[in-house]
Amino acid sequence: MFKKAIATIGFLLLVIACIPLQAQDIRVKASVNKDRILIGEHIVLQLEAEVPAGSDLKWFRTDSIPSFEYVDRDPVDTTSSVSGNLYRQMLIITSFDSGSLVIPRMSLTVNNSRYLTDSINIEVGYSPVEANQPYHDIKDIIDVPEVEPMYINYIIAVATILAIAALIWYLRRRKTSKQGDAAPSVTISPFEKAMAALSAMKGYDHLDAPGLKNYYIRINDILRDYFRERNLVNSPDSSNEKLVVAVKQRLDTETVYRLAQSLRLADAVKFAKYLPDGQETHKVYDDIHSTIRIVEESYLQEEALKRQEAIRQEQLKQNKN
Repeated sequence: MFKKAIATIGFLLLVIACIPLQAQDIRVKASVNKDRILIGEHIVLQLEAEVPAGSDLKWFRTDSIPSFEYVDRDPVDTTSSVSGNLYRQMLIITSFDSGSLVIPRMSLTVNNSRYLTDSINIEVGYSPVEANQPYHDIKDIIDVPEVEPMYINYIIAVATILAIAALIWYLRRRKTSKQGDAAPSVTISPFEKAMAALSAMKGYDHLDAPGLKNYYIRINDILRDYFRERNLVNSPDSSNEKLVVAVKQRLDTETVYRLAQSLRLADAVKFAKYLPDGQETHKVYDDIHSTIRIVEESYLQEEALKRQEAIRQEQLKQNKN
């Protein structure tokens, strides 16, 4: 009887001793290639799990991560060895929310047991890109501020006014030809106004330093004014960060990333005296031009849906009466 009890106790101790050994064979890990990014910049998130062969595995849930958006996902890759299986998945994520963000702990289930990765802190900032050429902070009291020639401002302002005036004349003439001698009231939509203003900016991408600064201020204001008139932002002096956040739901991830990059470049020109080349300036123009077009299409679709819903509600109301 005593020997049987000793054998039973020994067996239980052996089972208990094997449990931590088995747990040590299971390893989960989440890692990133960088923990500090600019808004819209990509992060490579790698998920790993090393488990014994033959284990029942339920992979991490990667449907969403708070404050982050997926850019791309690789399938889960499996590597088998004598000791077990190594599973690995690469995820490309980004964020358009600035501040101190956290990739939360992610859970994986092996043989009905839950294992958690460590959380990862990510700093997302919105600051001008670092230029390859040296620049001086505008707050540096040693720098002598340059006197900007006023003719640059006059040229841009006059070109913008002429473009808008030409658009008004064209619309007035077209409506007059349809309605005879009646004098129609011409209203220009925010989109038409923005397109006319952008057209006036073409050809001014090869300027000196003061001219480039005025160019970027003006093209930034065109985008901001359009967003404000479409009620996407409230303040007339909204920061570029708020402009990106205001439209990120209306654009695909790649377009939002390009817009964020272009606005960062604009900030670098305005505040850090960065001098972009003609190709960079042309790209900024194209990004802002395409952004306004895409946002306008989204706005018109929303308005059409609202009108359809209003008609439907009116019909339901009439049917009830």
